Amino acid sequence: MELRYLSQLFYNKYKDCTEILNKGETRPYIILIIEVENKKFAIPIRTNLHKSIDCYESNPQTNSGLDYTKSVVISKEEYIDTTRYPEIEHKEFNYIKFKEKEIKLAFEKFVNDYKKDVIRHNKNPNIPANPRFQYCTLQYFKKELGLE
Repeated sequence: MELRYLSQLFYNKYKDCTEILNKGETRPYIILIIEVENKKFAIPIRTNLHKSIDCYESNPQTNSGLDYTKSVVISKEEYIDTTRYPEIEHKEFNYIKFKEKEIKLAFEKFVNDYKKDVIRHNKNPNIPANPRFQYCTLQYFKKELGLE
């Protein structure tokens, strides 16, 4: 399990992608780096989480946790900021660490569900896309996900 920040290089490249979370250089989102299907993903830890099937609450007191819908693909190592180390509450870190396997399985399912929905919609555009993925940031990474 690795907690990091995304680099400014990443934010510069994806600056026009409005669904990608960005609070600026002074307050970046802490991300959990996870590997699925030989690809690195960054899942942000958010406060004031909108609880849904696509989130994993890691700290009920602050209503914070992992938001799968705002995950991004890390296609270059330079997109990870290795100059700073994020700090989170020890209790929250342990909770995420203890549930790491469960988080990975849930995230893999999320990615697969997203891919199936895109493929289904591409085969028949008359079928509307699933509203579950309306604000999903994976839409900017279709090439990396093998969907283009």
